[in-house]
Amino acid sequence: MSAADVGGALENQVEELSQRYFLQNIVRWQSVNLVPLLLIGLCSMSLADWRTTAVLIVLNLACLVAMFAVARRLRSAAHPPSETGLWRGYNILSFGLGALWAGLMLPVAPTLGENIASTFVCVIIIASVAVTSMVIATRWSAFLHFLAGLVLCLLPQTIIFIDAIGPIPLVATIGLVPGFWAMASAVRQQDRTLIRTQLEKEHLAQELALALERAEFLANRDSLTGLFNRRAFEALANSLRKKAGDAPLSLILIDLDHFKTINDRHGHATGDSVLQRSARLILDSVSPGDVLGRGDGAVARWGGEEFLLLLPDCPLPRAMHIAEHLRQGLVRMADPQWPESLIVSGSFGVASWSPDAALHQCISDADAAMYRAKQAGRNRVEGHDPGRDAQERIAQAG
Repeated sequence: MSAADVGGALENQVEELSQRYFLQNIVRWQSVNLVPLLLIGLCSMSLADWRTTAVLIVLNLACLVAMFAVARRLRSAAHPPSETGLWRGYNILSFGLGALWAGLMLPVAPTLGENIASTFVCVIIIASVAVTSMVIATRWSAFLHFLAGLVLCLLPQTIIFIDAIGPIPLVATIGLVPGFWAMASAVRQQDRTLIRTQLEKEHLAQELALALERAEFLANRDSLTGLFNRRAFEALANSLRKKAGDAPLSLILIDLDHFKTINDRHGHATGDSVLQRSARLILDSVSPGDVLGRGDGAVARWGGEEFLLLLPDCPLPRAMHIAEHLRQGLVRMADPQWPESLIVSGSFGVASWSPDAALHQCISDADAAMYRAKQAGRNRVEGHDPGRDAQERIAQAG
């Protein structure tokens, strides 16, 4: 994915999260308008044209309720940015809200500067419009509609009543537009910057977690086959031994036959491929989808061409059967990249791991059985025989 694609995807996430944040909080934010509307109503009771103010307040409240209902519908949508029809309706209501706030100036405009109540209402309206601009700034199109409704309704009033109130309100109205724009733009930019920073931090945290997982994998795995290395296998094996209690565990030690000859005749690339395919075969043999259907076990690359397989809850006869299944699988194993003459086989040593024995002792027993398989001609399975292996050790020592 190119940098432009990544940047575009990030901006799409920023937009969606910004809209969701807006929808989750807009009802609470705009509820603060109830207080200034109440104050305007109280101040207007002493004015001659209080009925017009009352009607405008009711319409303002109705517009807010409609906006809350649309926001609720949008909040329940699976992907709010795609709900263009609902957003269009919300923008129209924002335009109406701006016009209604400007309309509240109409009853007090003729007496502005002459009546303290009119002046107070004017101040409340300007403050409320400023707050609303900041509140809806994160939804930029809604802010633009709100500002348009405000200006289109307020500007004509300042022109109509210019003889009574003078040119200052007209100049102030024109000056409020860039002021509200700059204020809302700053709020929107800050909101999107915070969201973008949060997303970048989450992305970095995910990358760090993946890096730690990769580091842990590399620390515990053989780089060629992906199997456990010695250190990781020993830790896992001892853990399984403790959990097993008195249940039988078995070890299978596998040594690929004549592996040095494979490297010498066919090259190390072919040798590596043999190791990888053999590792996959051994690992798959204890997967739930295999004919054996065990779904457990731990497999390690124990040496250059040696593999070790630990089978929990598995007595020796069952382990011998699994080893024979693997032996046959190695012989049948083939690859289009291999020479036709290449046949892979292995010598298998199987031993039971008694609860009171150490892991290295069980591995030694499996190694003795595997050595006996090699002495008997390779490509065969031998189980640990305590008496026979002891005699062979004595003979070797002598």
